Amino acid sequence: MSYQITDDCVGCGACAKKCPEDAITGQLKDKFHIDALFCVECGTCFNTCPRGAILDPQGRRSPKKGAKTSIKASIDTQICAACKTCLLHCPQEAIQVVKKGLIKGYHCKVDPAKCAGCGSCRNLCIMGAITLIESDLSDEP
Repeated sequence: MSYQITDDCVGCGACAKKCPEDAITGQLKDKFHIDALFCVECGTCFNTCPRGAILDPQGRRSPKKGAKTSIKASIDTQICAACKTCLLHCPQEAIQVVKKGLIKGYHCKVDPAKCAGCGSCRNLCIMGAITLIESDLSDEP
């Protein structure tokens, strides 16, 4: 299941304007539609909808505008092998490789300001190092 727009949609078009793949269509003041064929499940629409009218692939409703929390990816640096699979497939380019220390090697790190919480990275991580957590938006820059 890809992202879906519920009947709570008022047709504001915010999701369609932000969709990087142009997978969302519709007319203003009418319910919009996500074409699953073009949707890359990046979560941009989910985090954009001011009405909370979008369901993610797990069936969770998008946060209404003004909500104080959001879903973000988190990488356990003790488990991460820095294989870069998550980095290469992140539709938001929210992941980078950073050095752990002088001797310990590298690990991947998520930029919470860019992360859409789509879970693509978690689904691809062969080490199981990535989880999705609720992030307090008041802590972000």
